[in-house]
Amino acid sequence: MQRKLFVLLAFTLGLVSTAQAQSDSPPRREHRSPTSPWLPRGVWLGASLREDLITPRLKVQWQWTFFQDRKDAFAFLLEGGMGWGLSMPNPVSDKPESLLGSYYEHTAQLGVGYRNHVPHGIHWGFQVTGGPVFYGAHFDGSPADKQVAGILEGRIQIGYQFEKMAVGLSAGYGEPFGLKRRFLGRGYVGGPSLGMFVDWR
Repeated sequence: MQRKLFVLLAFTLGLVSTAQAQSDSPPRREHRSPTSPWLPRGVWLGASLREDLITPRLKVQWQWTFFQDRKDAFAFLLEGGMGWGLSMPNPVSDKPESLLGSYYEHTAQLGVGYRNHVPHGIHWGFQVTGGPVFYGAHFDGSPADKQVAGILEGRIQIGYQFEKMAVGLSAGYGEPFGLKRRFLGRGYVGGPSLGMFVDWR
């Protein structure tokens, strides 16, 4: 009987000491978003370059975290973007696709992203998304090309983590698919991009 009481007492003291050690340890500093998951949690502003066409773009992003450690997080992404051609390519007489008068490109994408941001430190991450791309290219002397295709896009980002948001640079590349060769505007869709991001996930 005394032996059982001794074992029970030792076990109880062990639990108390473990709880005391956990309470004395510093709290884990995990990032928690200040916004509702149904509100946007990121913005990207930049431009892409494809076949001498410069297209400024604005993208708004929703993020839902499905895994988070102390500083690492994986999130599902929903992103909507708009873009309008600014600097048109130089026209070439025997290339009707170069006689571009105006251009737009809008996307809606889903994907997955990784974020690593330490409070008051470096923030970096990457993402892969895909979805439909709606583009319209208007040419001088040729019918307008307005189509819907698909696009896969990857971006990396690096910046500085403030108390509740991160700001920095982001570079990426978009590769369209499902384009037909007869479409004059196919060569202007997607391409490399560079811009700035703000992330308050």
